[in-house]
Amino acid sequence: MRFLLVFTILFFTSAAYATCTIDDVSSDGITGFQEAVISVADLDAANETWQTVGGYEVICDGPVEPGLAAFWGLPADTPMHNVVLRKGLGDRGFIRLVKIYGLPQKQIRSSGMPWDTGGYFDLYVYVSDVDTVFEQLRARGWQGYTDPVNYTLQVFDITEAIARGPNGEALVLMQRNAPPYDKVSMASESGMSWPFNTALLVSDYDANEYFFSTVLGWKVHLNGESLTPPPGLNPTAIPLNLASTLPRRFAAYANSAGDRNGSLQILKTEGMTGVDFSGRAEPPNLGILTMRVPVDDLDALAARVKVKRYPIHVPTMQLTMPPYGPVKMMALKAPNGARIEFFEQQ
Repeated sequence: MRFLLVFTILFFTSAAYATCTIDDVSSDGITGFQEAVISVADLDAANETWQTVGGYEVICDGPVEPGLAAFWGLPADTPMHNVVLRKGLGDRGFIRLVKIYGLPQKQIRSSGMPWDTGGYFDLYVYVSDVDTVFEQLRARGWQGYTDPVNYTLQVFDITEAIARGPNGEALVLMQRNAPPYDKVSMASESGMSWPFNTALLVSDYDANEYFFSTVLGWKVHLNGESLTPPPGLNPTAIPLNLASTLPRRFAAYANSAGDRNGSLQILKTEGMTGVDFSGRAEPPNLGILTMRVPVDDLDALAARVKVKRYPIHVPTMQLTMPPYGPVKMMALKAPNGARIEFFEQQ
């Protein structure tokens, strides 16, 4: 039924796109990604999970904006429907679920493990009760790499589980025991907070570090190496003996020195070689498809990238993108294949 409705709207009302309960959302002051786009096979099931388990609300629902098919390299007549959800009342950390009809699809990270590289591995969300959220997701067919595990990382005391959903998307369910943080602003008092970080699993750490620090000019926030103390229990399912001996290198980047929220984090487990999914990280495939990052001056960013002789994946196009209104948008690919869409509100 949803397919017939979407098909009818797209073909008989060519200018139609999603209607929103809030319009003209501002990107002012937003650092890192403002939204994560997830390509899903079952839009209704995904929508129910984010609303019921996460406590999110729908702010936009309807056909995608005209021109997105071309921006994504899809046939112009491809029917697509999207739902935008948010947690709390802020203007960041949105989840955009997209259903693409009529095209063959593969999971971007099909049966992927936390040491397999390419694309986006996960979204980080805070939870107040990791066991409860984990079981609610499992009741909907999600699976974990491990049961919830407690660990320390630098100053942090965390209980965490990573749950993998039906499209290959993964959620890091992070119960942060210490130090304290503002649960109200993060909207993590119940359900799941808005996502504040995403991990890109990489094989070439230096190339991805260069991309974020030099090509984009982003600031590094949390970074370093970690080992899991014996007996080696860890949420990424790395065998216990290896987790205690193989270091994980990581660095989280955002386009602000003072705000890490919305960061993109590169991560590499030394000594482990997995499957490379970088070639699948493109529409119409399923899973975490892209991060959308607002910028003040898209032309200046494009010029900077060209000076660094880094390829622009999709040149600037004009789109209308509810709930932001008219935008200019350009896409880059990180060296691990993850697609990043930069947009400037008009």
